[in-house]
Amino acid sequence: MKKFPSLLILGLSITAIATHATTITVTTTNNVSPPAGQTSLKQALSSLHDGDVVTFNIPGTGPKYIATPTGGYPMITANNITIDGYTQPGASPNSNPILAPNNAKIQIVLDSRNGGSTPMSFEAGNGNSGYGSDESAILGVLDGTNFAVRGLCVLPAVTTDTDSDPLIYGVSFARNASGGHISGCWIGVDLNGTNVATGPIGISAFRYRQSDGTGQITINNTVIGVGVRSTNAPAEFNVIVGSAIPINIEGNGTRISGNFLMVLPDGLHDYDVAFDPVLTGNFQGSIEIGRGGDNTLIGTDGDGVNDANERNIIGGTVPSSLGGYPHNIEFYGNSPGTNIVVAGNYFGVGIDGKTYFTNGVPALNASGGASSYRFGSDLDGVSDSVEGNVVVNNYPSSLFPATDDTLSAPDHLAFFDELSAGASITLRGNVLINNYPFPTDPQKSGGTFLQGYYSQALVDSTTGFVPTISSNTTTTHLRGTIPAVNTNNYPFTIIDLYVADNVGITNGIAAGIPELPNGYVQGAAYLGSYVVGSASDLSTTPGSFDFNISSLNLSGGTVLTITANYAKTAAPTHNGLPLTSPFSDPVAAAGAALGPALKIATLGSSVVISWPTSATGFTIQGSSSLATGSWANLSPQPTPVVVGSSSTVTLSATGATQYYRLKK
Repeated sequence: MKKFPSLLILGLSITAIATHATTITVTTTNNVSPPAGQTSLKQALSSLHDGDVVTFNIPGTGPKYIATPTGGYPMITANNITIDGYTQPGASPNSNPILAPNNAKIQIVLDSRNGGSTPMSFEAGNGNSGYGSDESAILGVLDGTNFAVRGLCVLPAVTTDTDSDPLIYGVSFARNASGGHISGCWIGVDLNGTNVATGPIGISAFRYRQSDGTGQITINNTVIGVGVRSTNAPAEFNVIVGSAIPINIEGNGTRISGNFLMVLPDGLHDYDVAFDPVLTGNFQGSIEIGRGGDNTLIGTDGDGVNDANERNIIGGTVPSSLGGYPHNIEFYGNSPGTNIVVAGNYFGVGIDGKTYFTNGVPALNASGGASSYRFGSDLDGVSDSVEGNVVVNNYPSSLFPATDDTLSAPDHLAFFDELSAGASITLRGNVLINNYPFPTDPQKSGGTFLQGYYSQALVDSTTGFVPTISSNTTTTHLRGTIPAVNTNNYPFTIIDLYVADNVGITNGIAAGIPELPNGYVQGAAYLGSYVVGSASDLSTTPGSFDFNISSLNLSGGTVLTITANYAKTAAPTHNGLPLTSPFSDPVAAAGAALGPALKIATLGSSVVISWPTSATGFTIQGSSSLATGSWANLSPQPTPVVVGSSSTVTLSATGATQYYRLKK
């Protein structure tokens, strides 16, 4: 009998909560003793209910610096909370595209340079809660789903990493706090765009477990930057600078798009904390994704909406020997880490594509036994030109000479650090300048690693796993061979053609690495893709190909390289994941010789073909279609008759369309 009234009361309570969502306006910067009738940010965060929106209307000329109170702000535990700094008068979001300086006019600064922060150790006695007693944040979210914050400048501080002086992160998510969205914020850099407030982590989201290590909960579907099909992508760009780890998320479905990471708002200067004496030795890459990683997107999603504005501009990284880290982006504890896309990003180069940052490590570690990564474009015909990453490495040469000590350790002479033998990497359509060989040094694990890695696609990878460009390749015909493919697993092979990176070739040759006699061969410019064995393949020999590339209008001597992509389908598919081979040895395309001028005329029921008598040694070929590219020698081959200065043959016109050419 008592349960019914209780249920009725519960229903009334739920109704009250559902209708309580309101707007709370912060009107003072004073978190300690706000004047009567005014509302501080601490007060606003102390009284949140599901769906509330925190806005700002602080009188006076901005910007407004709000010092974090001692002990920090209360944890945000309600759902669907929004903190909107762009509501402060005078504020406006960025309006420039991603390849331009960030011009956001932020007016609200959450300033923890005084040491104030929110403790993130929320469950006493549980060392597996995700955060320890020496960790804190400027804004902490516990269990609050779909938390959104925009238009804030967040300034952390360097601490002693103790219980009394804990690490201060920017924004932190804990336990069930999935679905967060951070956009239009500057973290770690002051509003003048140059002063950096260094700290340990810009944005963190660590998994929760019970004290016995069971019951794992990861922080999923976090969006940092531009959301899916945003109606105003530039307004959602973040600038995250000065952190030992700008972004560290443990979960699945993370989306990181449209950010400057370790790059100042002008887009032309980066900030490498490895060179900051306060944080030397603490840097751990621009992004860390752990304890999951499935369906992670870093950069452009390629859906045709906002793709050019979903790239990330990522600063340079130096190796551990210089106080840095072995790679720029890290995945760890993957389970297994499938459908990971890294596309459209700039690594080690500014927004102009010409200003190189100090950079000398692989862009990605590509770890996880069965993880799948797409690095670059899927070449499905949608936004292909912006899906390729631009990666400039080993710059400047004075800091990363060709005789760098990493060359003595083949396991680390790699485009992808820590690549697992069971992983699957697609690398297509990128601009690669002076990187170590893809996917790794051929001598890794004594030369057996790549044999095992490509055994999933090839009949016998011990006999070779790299395609070749034939020496008779010209500016009009790409010719070459591929290894024997296991067509049960990968029935189609797609050749990607590139202009080779001469910088990497030159520097790699200078390094004198025995297994890399042609240096660091990679593609500096993507030219096109061709399916082996398709109608456009002029070769009839198994394992070889011959494609007409005259439409590319290449100059004689252009140095070319290719990769073979072992695929499930011949037609391009969105987020398709073929297995990409290493780059072939480079070959300079010979300029195609121009044949003699051929004249064709009809004479009654005959066709008269003529050419200069000075042109000798040519055979007449015919084809019923130019589309197929299928040509055959005329049989029997007619004997030309000399008429004046021309060699002439007369053929019977059959009535069907026929094309003719001379071939030497």
